[in-house]
Amino acid sequence: MISTPQMYQYYRAHPYVYTDTRKAREGGIFFAIGRKNEQGIHRGNNFAVQAIEQLGAAYAVVNDPQLLEHSQFGEQMLLVEDCEVALQELSKEHRQQLKIPIIAIAGSNGKTTTKELLQLALSEKYEVFATHGNFNNHLGVPLSLLQINAKHEIAILELGANHLGETAFLANIVQADFGLITNCGKDHLGEYGSVANIIKANGELFDILATSNGHAFANANDPIILKLSEKLNQRSFFGKGQQVNAYIMRRPFLEIDLHIGEDAIVVQTQLFGAFWLDTLISVAHIANYFGISIQGIQKAFEAYQPASLRSQQTMWNRHDVLLVCYNANPSSMEVFVAEIQEGVAGAKFLVLGEMLELGDYSQTEHQALLEQIQYDAFEKVILVGNSFDQIQLPNQANLEHFDTAQNAKIYLESLHNLDPKISFFVKGSRGNKLESIFSIFI
Repeated sequence: MISTPQMYQYYRAHPYVYTDTRKAREGGIFFAIGRKNEQGIHRGNNFAVQAIEQLGAAYAVVNDPQLLEHSQFGEQMLLVEDCEVALQELSKEHRQQLKIPIIAIAGSNGKTTTKELLQLALSEKYEVFATHGNFNNHLGVPLSLLQINAKHEIAILELGANHLGETAFLANIVQADFGLITNCGKDHLGEYGSVANIIKANGELFDILATSNGHAFANANDPIILKLSEKLNQRSFFGKGQQVNAYIMRRPFLEIDLHIGEDAIVVQTQLFGAFWLDTLISVAHIANYFGISIQGIQKAFEAYQPASLRSQQTMWNRHDVLLVCYNANPSSMEVFVAEIQEGVAGAKFLVLGEMLELGDYSQTEHQALLEQIQYDAFEKVILVGNSFDQIQLPNQANLEHFDTAQNAKIYLESLHNLDPKISFFVKGSRGNKLESIFSIFI
């Protein structure tokens, strides 16, 4: 068996690590992860020879001893007891060598957007590494850490979780110097079991920061976050009554009046919804903490294009369409619907997909969602997904329900001569694939 310090020497000589042969790079190190068989051998061991022979891997980290004995590439096989654990331990070893500030982001909603906005803002002054895509789980976080190299001056790592203990596990790997919890909503409610557990899980980031005397960025507008931050000796605040704050000037696409100390500036963003205000304030605070000017923050906010399916604007059959369907939970659905009802004028269709991963809370939360809708504010309200079969649908003439996005698409295409001024607002869990209704396929 090879030790972590020994493996780190191989990594230093070949600092590209991957677990998917489709992402192979010649001279990298392949980790054979995946489901284990009855003997405890990872499925990825089946691809170790291919990684070396065909794809040019310098080494393959495996936990099948037979690969060392029967393969002509045995000398390039690095044997460990568990490949996933080895990957995590290697990333922890690498973390100890890094001398740059690391910011960890946890929370229920908005982590990816927060990360991307912060990356843009900090890039005004620093060479920034940030988590790619949603590489934020027990494998993605180690792989992200191992991509940080000597050119980087600061790093932002996103921590994703859906069970108690997972945020703590990831935070222990990252050992961040700074941390932000975006909010505590009703994400993964079925897995967590209660809102109290969601708050506890998100707070695990601050728990770990407290043990290392790290620094928490805390939202003064959020009493839950303030309470979670009390355990830290080092914390700074943003929001109401603080040096960094902002006010909405126009919505639904937010135009804000950003204040940092005595300075103020108007910022026009492409973010849909007043619920993004705290995100913008948090990023402005962190960027200001690291020396970014208010003009630099304005530049970043105005340049930011929401990622695919996150406030994505498109056209379909001459109609404006807003796609906010990368993910959905009761908290994000509630503010989305409220924003359209309160902040959007004109004729509109509301398309909502079911919320997944709610477990025993599914019926209650879907029923609460439908009770929130002001049906007379919309030309049509279209529901997609089987979860709506389990509840009492209101008797509304403009309400339609379909089990699949495909059936919803057929229905919408049958509506001829729709006024082109009608806009579509679309949100639901990723599994609904609501974007396919509008001929977008991700």
